[in-house]
This record gives sequence, C-alpha cells and structure tokens, in this order.
Amino acid sequence: MARYDDLHTGTIAVVGVVSAILTFVIIGAVQVLYFEFTQLEYERKVVEAPLVSTDQKVNQQTDELNHYSWIDSEAGSVSIPISQAMSHVLAEQGTPAGSSAAPEGT
Repeated sequence: MARYDDLHTGTIAVVGVVSAILTFVIIGAVQVLYFEFTQLEYERKVVEAPLVSTDQKVNQQTDELNHYSWIDSEAGSVSIPISQAMSHVLAEQGTPAGSSAAPEGT
C-alpha cells in the first residue's frame, strides 16, 4: 500500500532523462542555426560585397598616371603620363626605350 508522501522515482527518472535529451537536442539545433547564420552573414558582407569604391579608386589612379596635371603651379611642377616618364628616364640613362636590358649592378 502506497503512502501519500511516497516519491514516484520511475516517473522522476523518465522526466529527467527526457529533459536532458531535449536540452541537448535544443543546444545542437541552436548551434546549427548559429553557424548557418554566421555563414550567411559572412557571404553577405565579404563575398558579395560590391567593389564599386575600389574600382572607382583604381580608375581614378589610372587616369592620374596617364594624364598631364599640375603638381605645384607656383613652382612649375607638372605630372606627365607614366609611359612618357619611363621613356624619359631610359633616355637619360642612355638605354633605348625598346630595350629590355637590365640596369647595371644587378
């Protein structure tokens, strides 16, 4: 005959085991969701990031290298296209512009 204050240990054990299993399943599901959202956010911010500003900067720098411009108008300093500057340096060194000779000392 069961008394009123007896504990139902079988029921307590089943509830405890089911609760532990459910807790581990929830923790695993939350980890999977976390890593999935992390991957999606990485792709959105890094992989699919537009390079508009970078492309604009490269185009601007290329234009600056290929056109004449004033560096300091008071001092009379100008910027010349890079290809002409390279030809001028080669002419000063006495090397023909089409030559691929290595500089002395290398």
